[in-house]
Amino acid sequence: MHEGTEESKGLNTLFSLRFKRIKGFIKKEIRGRLLIYFIVIFIFLSGTYWVFLRVFSFLNNIEEIGEIIAGKIISYSFFVFFFMLLISNGITALSTFYRSKEVEFLMALPVPPANIFISKIFETFFFSSWATLIGAVPIVLAYFIAYGSPWGIVYTIPSFMGFIAIPSFLGIIVLMVLKRINPNLSVKQLGITLGIISGIIIYLYILTNPYSFNIPQTTNLYTVNRFLDRLRFSNPYFPNEWLFNVVRSIVDERMFQFFRYTGSLLLVSFSLFLILYFLGVNWYRETWLTTEHSKKIPHIRLRFFLNRPSQLVNLLSKDWRIFIRSPNQWVQFLIIFLLLLFYVISLRRTPIYVKEVFWLTITALINTGFVAYISATLSLRFIFPAISLEGDYWWILRSAPVKPRNIYISKMIFYIALTTVISIYVIYTSNIRLTGSFIITLVTVIIGTMLTITSVIIATTMGTIFVDFNEHNPAKIASGMGGLLTAVLSLGFIGLSLIIFLSPFSHYLGLLLKGISVNPWPIMRNRLILFIVISTLLDTWLVKIGVSRIGRIEG
Repeated sequence: MHEGTEESKGLNTLFSLRFKRIKGFIKKEIRGRLLIYFIVIFIFLSGTYWVFLRVFSFLNNIEEIGEIIAGKIISYSFFVFFFMLLISNGITALSTFYRSKEVEFLMALPVPPANIFISKIFETFFFSSWATLIGAVPIVLAYFIAYGSPWGIVYTIPSFMGFIAIPSFLGIIVLMVLKRINPNLSVKQLGITLGIISGIIIYLYILTNPYSFNIPQTTNLYTVNRFLDRLRFSNPYFPNEWLFNVVRSIVDERMFQFFRYTGSLLLVSFSLFLILYFLGVNWYRETWLTTEHSKKIPHIRLRFFLNRPSQLVNLLSKDWRIFIRSPNQWVQFLIIFLLLLFYVISLRRTPIYVKEVFWLTITALINTGFVAYISATLSLRFIFPAISLEGDYWWILRSAPVKPRNIYISKMIFYIALTTVISIYVIYTSNIRLTGSFIITLVTVIIGTMLTITSVIIATTMGTIFVDFNEHNPAKIASGMGGLLTAVLSLGFIGLSLIIFLSPFSHYLGLLLKGISVNPWPIMRNRLILFIVISTLLDTWLVKIGVSRIGRIEG
């Protein structure tokens, strides 16, 4: 009894220290930066809410199929969130549980390892999940408002927490099992395993869905109703469908369904927590003691810089080697690229089912905006922390005969090349198939390329302004105020770009609706030139800020 009381006190002490750190951060930042922090969050939430409210309100006016499509948007959004949480929690946990200096300090204290383990569970859960929660809330709120249940978001809070906990705990469980099998587990091995698990889950999800989007080319009422019934099907085996059923049961006022699916989410998450607690009590201390503490960050030698003909080429080569040797970077890039490839293959089938040029053009525009959003997300996750992740080796870079501006430019060029190739490939291969128009495809490729370049430059510049060499976890670096500002600036520029092209595309689509076939180039030309000029001026200004700032960074 006394031992249990001591363990409880130790756990309370750890949580108390964590809350004191948060309190100290708030006191330190309260004089201005914290206010900016909340303003940025508010702008992001408001913008996301406004966009999805317009979408769901439009779908609500379409009988039968509009409600189904809105539901699929919610369900598939949660499906994507599930994999983001699974991968981010697993990789973040490796750093939080086994490569943290704080853990080394705590293990030297008379604190039970189980208490340290529990506190790290919640720390990992928070830092890997808060951004997903912020992204999901405005989408669900917009759905509730559009379908007449404004207070429904309050009732979904327990379900949200249960849903987020499932992939979070599952990712940590995978980590614990792998560490037990292989004490010297690398990020590469963990990332590949999580990628394989994600692939299996995606395959099972597709396999267990009986419906397809092959719209029947018939006016037969029975065939149409059968298609709608299959489209309404809710997969009973996956948490994203459970959460959507919770949301839909609130709108339809079906309390039995609400408690059924809420209970399922909470029960599964609690069961995973019990499994995780059991593994932590029995395995954590042992696996931590057998962990290879040597850093996996590639060693950068001064000799490497002296054998290259150009500083910039030298730095680009360094960035490429670090990227290849850091699986936590390229594994997630690979998974996202495979998902985009699957998306392109699916999108290229659209003309088989939809023949109207009007709808195909709209699909192409939505596709371009989606790719731009993915580019902004990649920039925040991978590019914003790039300078901070130089960490312990920053002094080597500054001591070497390398100009600071070249460090900034090499980061910018490397990630522009990486993300632009993906963007151009996805936009071109999908839009040329959708529209069959080279002009529309060319315009969307230019728009997507400029948006991608600007997103990378925004992330690189903001990464130099909000650099943090004391943190080695990219998820934590991206979760700070600098990360939020980066997200808002990138998404704000995407929104501004859409406004610039709203008028010419509306005019072009209006002509298509009237059955008038026209060359879109004269309609788009002036706005495209304006967009390129604005993007170039903004990029130039941001690069100047980044170059100026990086020269003042001290290691």
